[in-house]
Amino acid sequence: MPMPTGVPNEAAPVTAGRQGTRSRGMGLADLREGSPHPSYTARMGHWSESLVDEVAHEVAQRVGGSPDRRMLTDLLAQVGRELEVLSGRSFHPPRRMTSIFEPNGLPFVDIPDLQVGSMEPVAGAWEIPDPVNRQIAAVLQVASLAHPVPNAAPAAEALWIAGQLVAEASRTGRLSGDYILYWLGMSADREQRMELMRRVMDPAVRLSVPILGVPVEGWWIQIARRLIWVTSETEDEGRLLELLLDKTKTGGEAAPLAAVEPILIAARMTRQPADWAFTARIWTEGVQRHVKRPWSKIATAIHGHGIPTITLDPISTPQEIACQVVLKGYWHGYIGSDEPALANAVAMAYPRQVERIQRVTRAPNSASAAATLLEQLIRPGFDPAQGAEATRRYVRRKASIAVMEHRKAEAPDRYPWTQVGISERRYYKLLPQFAQKVNGRYVLDHDDVVTRMKAHLDRVDQVRAVRAAALDVLRSHGFGEEAARKWLQRHRPEEAATAWPRGARR
Repeated sequence: MPMPTGVPNEAAPVTAGRQGTRSRGMGLADLREGSPHPSYTARMGHWSESLVDEVAHEVAQRVGGSPDRRMLTDLLAQVGRELEVLSGRSFHPPRRMTSIFEPNGLPFVDIPDLQVGSMEPVAGAWEIPDPVNRQIAAVLQVASLAHPVPNAAPAAEALWIAGQLVAEASRTGRLSGDYILYWLGMSADREQRMELMRRVMDPAVRLSVPILGVPVEGWWIQIARRLIWVTSETEDEGRLLELLLDKTKTGGEAAPLAAVEPILIAARMTRQPADWAFTARIWTEGVQRHVKRPWSKIATAIHGHGIPTITLDPISTPQEIACQVVLKGYWHGYIGSDEPALANAVAMAYPRQVERIQRVTRAPNSASAAATLLEQLIRPGFDPAQGAEATRRYVRRKASIAVMEHRKAEAPDRYPWTQVGISERRYYKLLPQFAQKVNGRYVLDHDDVVTRMKAHLDRVDQVRAVRAAALDVLRSHGFGEEAARKWLQRHRPEEAATAWPRGARR
């Protein structure tokens, strides 16, 4: 496997403590002297059952009555689990924990939200602050760069290249569980594999299986999967697991050997240690999840606090995957909206949609048309739990909306709501009063509906004007604001001319 200049191919296992997401923490402690793998521990922060109980209590108070607290707790735990899976993070109480990293030649490993500054200096290991939240680190550098490169490509371009590499790894089958088993078979003999399995069974060991690692344009880009022996003591980090040994492979009971979803890391190599790193999870077709909650309700939380998730399936093109990496980098705040690579990625990934927009809007070039489509792709993004096909549907729908909005702006008189003089939203709210639906579609005569709706709105405006005049008369007679409105609820506006407050009748 190619490695960047100055990074040793046989990096020794590195041990480091970790601290959880946004926990207020204590520094590292409890150095184990004499251990073959020196270990450091630090507090980790996660969701807790006590927090769920507190939220359930607050919900019960707001709802009122006596709701079933057990049911509320179960529902909140379910919601919390869904958010953990979508964000790639979990939130248990802060505590101390020992971790031993075995990167197997890779210079970087992912960690569950180490709090920057909580790790004591460790020879050959450096935390890389997250570019979005500098208080935490999701990547640990475990091998030094002897000769950092002088220049590196912009981050958006690096993410585009990373997406292309993800596509190639998927095409060659290296993201599958079978590749992990192949690596285990090729990297060690039987006795060495037994020793490796014993290390994997240790909950403190984080052993990475290298899938890809290359230097390109001043960046180091790698994909790895971590091996886990699943037991009741296995730490839940909000990641998806794939069991590697079923009954057909073991000849008996399924062994609880699993691999975490593939993790992509792109780190800039212009400094030692690295100062900028992007990490993302990779979901293949087999990890689609059906979450009932609307994505628009939780997208902001996932984009603001979660790890980007890349979805792909067998028909995903390399350009689509690369574009998705770039878009996820933008949505999660790793790159800005002024990056030219954003529009270029959209143009290359979705040429049919961009060509349609360019033809209808008469845009001067594909880049301009792609920028129009990109405006539609800003928020809320697509739900990774629905798989790669949902991503394509999302883009097709947004392209249609861009075309439709252009046509509305170009010829406003052709639409009934502009003829009536109201917004499209209000038009469709009023439409059920003037037309009926047949098989889910309104059956109507546009000219007739426009005429009747105009007459209706004229009457509404007239009633509103009469009411406003009556309120003015009542206020001039000495009525207070609230008293005048209550009087109009009980009398006709025409009677306001002779109405007076009690004790002030003339």
